[in-house]
Amino acid sequence: METKEQLEILLEICRQDLKLIANRDRLSRLSRESELAKIAAGDLESRILSINTRKAELLKNRKNLDEKLQLERANLRKWEARAEKIKGEREYTALMSEISAQKRTIVGIETEINEISTELKSGDEQLLKATGAREEKIDIAGQAYESVKELLSEEGDKLASNVEAKDALLAKLPPVIRARYQRIYEKRAHQGIAIISNAICQACMRMVPPELFIRVLKGEIIEECPSCNRILVPDQPKAES
Repeated sequence: METKEQLEILLEICRQDLKLIANRDRLSRLSRESELAKIAAGDLESRILSINTRKAELLKNRKNLDEKLQLERANLRKWEARAEKIKGEREYTALMSEISAQKRTIVGIETEINEISTELKSGDEQLLKATGAREEKIDIAGQAYESVKELLSEEGDKLASNVEAKDALLAKLPPVIRARYQRIYEKRAHQGIAIISNAICQACMRMVPPELFIRVLKGEIIEECPSCNRILVPDQPKAES
């Protein structure tokens, strides 16, 4: 296969690559609203999980405090009953001091329980809002997808068709050129070939040396752009079918 013929095939591959880039960009834009809504729903799901985890911790703490409160109240009743039977003033005074301390402990526990109850109430309100917002985002994502579903399908079909056309063109190239293209394609944002027009690489918009431009234009060599390293192909009008 002559160099000129290889350049013609590479030019067609370049055109297919540009189509594929446009395909992927359109697919991304079409699904963007739906994807953003899905991400937002996922964030809310994480928020709901966090709230529920905290709620479980608070309920466990409140249960422990409730049990502790019942125990402390039982101890207080015992000491108060004992105080009624004590005759000695010194022992009575000491016991009353213990009873006062016990009452302060009980007040402290009750305060903690009230604080937990307040946080639980706030958490339930947050959970209700987050759950409603999540459902709303899921609905938005579904509606956004439905609104572009047909366009996504059409664009997906075009993408598959362009990939098939490109693969058929690649199969015509010698293995060495095909491997060379693939290496550059993977490194250069899925665009391994650049059209050169008026001595300017249309991928990086840098001017190439005049001698290189002339030789590529004549179909004498397969060379890369000195700036972006993409394979250069001459700008030729596509034949009408």
